[in-house]
Amino acid sequence: MRPLRIQEIFSAQPGELEKKLQRSVPESCSASMASRSDLSHLLPAAQLRQLAHDWLQEDAPSFDYGGYAVGDRRERATLLCKSPGVLAGFPFFEATFAELGCSVEWLRSEGAWAQPITQVAEVRGPVKDLLLGERVALNCVGRCSGIATLAAKACRAAREAGWHGEVAGTRKTTPGFRLPEKYALLVGGASCHRYDLGSLIMLKDNHVWASGSITQVGGS
Repeated sequence: MRPLRIQEIFSAQPGELEKKLQRSVPESCSASMASRSDLSHLLPAAQLRQLAHDWLQEDAPSFDYGGYAVGDRRERATLLCKSPGVLAGFPFFEATFAELGCSVEWLRSEGAWAQPITQVAEVRGPVKDLLLGERVALNCVGRCSGIATLAAKACRAAREAGWHGEVAGTRKTTPGFRLPEKYALLVGGASCHRYDLGSLIMLKDNHVWASGSITQVGGS
């Protein structure tokens, strides 16, 4: 079968932060990231299925005319990495295609540093379902890989500067996409900090302003 091409994992132009962190992550760092325990075990299976279901329903809430046009013959699609970076988001990519009854075979490890052009995975299933899941799955793996890449570069910059604290992410995540983005931080070697408001007590300037003083905040 002639493989379809699912590509452009890292397609966004580099932002200001990435321009400051243009140095590549060394092979020793990527090997360390790839050799850690499987971080996908952190993700609840039911939550993965629910996210994949919701994303697919958002993209195809009614008729899938493209799927109707191509039919259900079995095909093979290839996921290509076309820019250098840390590979991340595999569980979300796989959950998306699993929801459609397609199988994924990984050719590279999550957390590994990939150079273009690299074959990362092959996906097999009915062609209509490969195309239905393509955009959703690519969005997940692309965004997660970008976050993991920047996290890895930031961690390296911190170490080279002699800083011994943790590089951590905040709650400034994309609404509805927090779990993948926090997961990507871990793949890149950073810390999640707190996942939600109940994970850690943080009273900031707005809390003090709303209460009148820091003593009143602490006593409430």
